[in-house]
Amino acid sequence: MNGVPSAVMLIAAALLVAPSAARRPAVPRRAFRVSRRVAALSASGPAIAAVVVLGPAVAIAAGLVAVTLFSRRLRRRRRRDSSSEGRALSTALEVLVGELRVGSHPVRGFAVAAAEAVGASASGHAVGTALGAVAARARLGADVAAGLRDSARRSSAPHYWSRVAVYWRLAAEHGLPMATLMATAYRDITERQRFADRVDAALSGARATAMVLAGLPILGVLLGELVGAQPVSFLLGEGGWALAAGSALLCAGVVWSDRIIDRVGS
Repeated sequence: MNGVPSAVMLIAAALLVAPSAARRPAVPRRAFRVSRRVAALSASGPAIAAVVVLGPAVAIAAGLVAVTLFSRRLRRRRRRDSSSEGRALSTALEVLVGELRVGSHPVRGFAVAAAEAVGASASGHAVGTALGAVAARARLGADVAAGLRDSARRSSAPHYWSRVAVYWRLAAEHGLPMATLMATAYRDITERQRFADRVDAALSGARATAMVLAGLPILGVLLGELVGAQPVSFLLGEGGWALAAGSALLCAGVVWSDRIIDRVGS
């Protein structure tokens, strides 16, 4: 009777304690392929055990719910990382503008901004590392805008880095004051980040409502148990495929609503 909740809770707990990509150390490509095979084999064991113990229909339902929870966690982490990196980049640009306005060379400006950002936070460390790489490129006479675009490809907030690259290229190609354009980039990114934060806060209610609506079928099952209809026994037995179909529809509704909300936020 407690098979599905227990399976879902165990799978969700395993996903929650899994280390994030930012915390994993760099490994050689061959070792990464081997680790992927080991991970696939280690994941297939619990999956086969779940099918044997719970039955295929119940295991499919539990897997659908676990995958949906995991994907929501990934999207939430991406939004958080993008927002944090946007704020860190805005702070670093403020330092860069200050250095340029007092007459510092852009190479020194990037180096100072990188040093200021590195110790601030995890996102600040990423921004500082990227700015340090850009400073190294500038010191060697390479294309700074290309370095900024390269940082965008590895960033959680690529659109912000791309805008900085555009402003830098305009200043370099047309001989415009670098401090003025970097100040414009700073104001642009700061206002965009503030707007994104306001939109995300406004959409938090819609996300909560979507999850409440997704939980109504579960509430219906619990009410059925309270009145003695025993829906859980039916769903874990001969109604297992009804449970799988209902879980698929529920997860599809959650994913669909999340996509609509994310489209509004973007």
